[in-house]
Amino acid sequence: MKKILLIIFLIILVLVIVIFSIPFTRSLILKPKPGSTLYSIFHQQPASTTGIADGENNQPAIQSFPEPGIEKIKSDLIGRQIPGWSFDKLIEFKQAAITSIARSDERIDFRIDLHLLPYNAKEESYYDAQIFAIYLKGDDGWQLDKTEEIYIITEVLITPGKWVTINSIPNCELQPDDKNNLLWTSKTWDYEIKSGPGIGEVTLPQASTYDVKASGKHPVRVKLKFRPLSMAG
Repeated sequence: MKKILLIIFLIILVLVIVIFSIPFTRSLILKPKPGSTLYSIFHQQPASTTGIADGENNQPAIQSFPEPGIEKIKSDLIGRQIPGWSFDKLIEFKQAAITSIARSDERIDFRIDLHLLPYNAKEESYYDAQIFAIYLKGDDGWQLDKTEEIYIITEVLITPGKWVTINSIPNCELQPDDKNNLLWTSKTWDYEIKSGPGIGEVTLPQASTYDVKASGKHPVRVKLKFRPLSMAG
């Protein structure tokens, strides 16, 4: 009986070897049916090496950076200069406000109003200025490229009845306010110019210094607006 079983086992083993040695027969037996787990495993798509699903736009994303706010702009201005002013310390900014913004993809122009007081001032000698702060987009965000002054205003005290010398700002023109009757001259000129109520806006010719005299009996405070020649007109 054992011999018969052994012979049957050997016959079955030989048949299995013969069947699996034929490629076509082997493929019919091993090929999984659609819908089976084995079929799914054999027909999985290779994983994407980029982490982006097939069919999606593989263009690199454009990185956007937050726009500078007024505090960032004030900090970036430290160490910069405009005609008539050097930004040395944050405490000089008594007021600062963005009044308008012009944008493009690579550039932002901020128009800013400033109310300033020198950090080492012994008295309240305030300045008012309007500037452009121009930012360009860099690899790490928006970077301050340059500043352009629109104007700067200072105030002086004029004692009436005598000539008072006022220093100019290089490459700027001077426009005195029209609140007081004043008489202007300079070593550069050989004539006098009046400014004051009813005369309208007066722009003085360029000079390194101006001499001014006020009429009346009491000292007067006069606001002087200096405009860079590049911004004049």
